[in-house]
Amino acid sequence: MIPTGRRRRGLRGGVALAGLYAAVVVATGLTAGHAVRPLLDGAGIQTPYRWVKPPWYVGSANVKPTAGHTDITFVNGVSPLIGVNSPDAQVIINLPAGALPAHAGDNVVRATFTPVDPARVGKVAKPNRADGNAYRVDMTYQPSGAPVTRTVTSGNIVMVVPDEAAKMLFSPDGKQWDELPTQTLGDPNTVGSAFNTPGYYLVDTALPPFLNPNKGSTTKRTVGIVLVVVAVVLLLGYVLPTALRRSRPTPAPTRGRPTRTVKRRRR
Repeated sequence: MIPTGRRRRGLRGGVALAGLYAAVVVATGLTAGHAVRPLLDGAGIQTPYRWVKPPWYVGSANVKPTAGHTDITFVNGVSPLIGVNSPDAQVIINLPAGALPAHAGDNVVRATFTPVDPARVGKVAKPNRADGNAYRVDMTYQPSGAPVTRTVTSGNIVMVVPDEAAKMLFSPDGKQWDELPTQTLGDPNTVGSAFNTPGYYLVDTALPPFLNPNKGSTTKRTVGIVLVVVAVVLLLGYVLPTALRRSRPTPAPTRGRPTRTVKRRRR
């Protein structure tokens, strides 16, 4: 059973949250580095966290997240006020109008979200650990495919995680993490920070992981089975030959005239 001190929170309304929070942030929020009024706790529908690689206590109940993208179409050469999110809605990016720089010959930016197993990217600085999935955020102009390297003005990124969050982290290549100024939004499992650059994003937690009480039992069980098999083999090696010897029939006496032994006389 999961200890009560840890809240396994669900998502907070996906696209609706993105649109609502975008409006709030443009006026105040994370982009200016000021405190953000938190969203109401409990808003939206709670759904289980989707893990790339679930921990032991989730098991087969996990629904694996998938990559996905959203196209942002420029209006009169200017990117619109918009919120985009990963297919699982565990990552949301809000951009004010004009946040994306114009690019000759292109009128669309494709925002792509790819969930990543934290074990496949750089390790989080101890004593903290990764809190849920890492996400790679890519932005490319269409149709040219040229990358968007930086926004003109800051947007914000919101991440929902399974454990109580500590800090949001960023890495351009997923190898080394830098801490971002992090704001808790409504509950300790939803955090946000400024968004300026595509790359890898991850949240860490100071809470220790849940230890599997059954971890190692498989190894012990295997060793036990091996010892029993060896004992049985040794026992059979002693008992079986003995039983076979005892089960052999006694040879029957040879029928016919008895053989006389002739003694020679001494001369």
